[in-house]
Amino acid sequence: MEMRRRLLLGLLSVLGIAVQASDVSSQNQVPPFCRKSDCPKYLLVKEYDDFELRQYEETRWVTTSLKQDMFGIGMMTSFNRLFKYISGNNAEGLKINMTVPVIIYVPLNQPLAGNATMSFFVPHEVENAPKPTNPDVYLDTYPAASVYVKTFGGYALNKAYGDQAKALAENLRLLGLQFDDTYFFRVGYNAPFELFDRHNEVWYMAK
Repeated sequence: MEMRRRLLLGLLSVLGIAVQASDVSSQNQVPPFCRKSDCPKYLLVKEYDDFELRQYEETRWVTTSLKQDMFGIGMMTSFNRLFKYISGNNAEGLKINMTVPVIIYVPLNQPLAGNATMSFFVPHEVENAPKPTNPDVYLDTYPAASVYVKTFGGYALNKAYGDQAKALAENLRLLGLQFDDTYFFRVGYNAPFELFDRHNEVWYMAK
């Protein structure tokens, strides 16, 4: 009987170690919706019915201002600035791989929340991102943070992101969850020409 108990405890111990190792390795994997592109790593903290809480590692971004308009001209202008940076328009002439997601900071309570911006994620392989040569582009670092995330599909435009952000905020308030409601992030993982199987998100920073 004692021998059986020891064998059972030993088996459980081995299984526990295996599970822990599996958990650690899964945390280091690129999320499937990033596909073959580099993207920020996170730990899934909790899943809710319509959203989830993630713990993101510290991330680095290259950022520019964004003028929002009905026709998307501001979006194109900001995207082109950032794309020129990763294409070599920087102090070292370094070409940087395109990453995901492209995030847009959307202030809700002006002027305290500041102005809208667009950012590209700086890939992990670039240890020291080169200084931008365009004065309208700058490097930025976000500290590790807890983020409430709502995911949705389809070809999302401004209204879709706004509606999803509003729905997420309402759910967070109903559940009594604390978050910064002065801004949100609209987050896209697909190129404009990808019409199907699109992955979109809205983020609120948890308090």
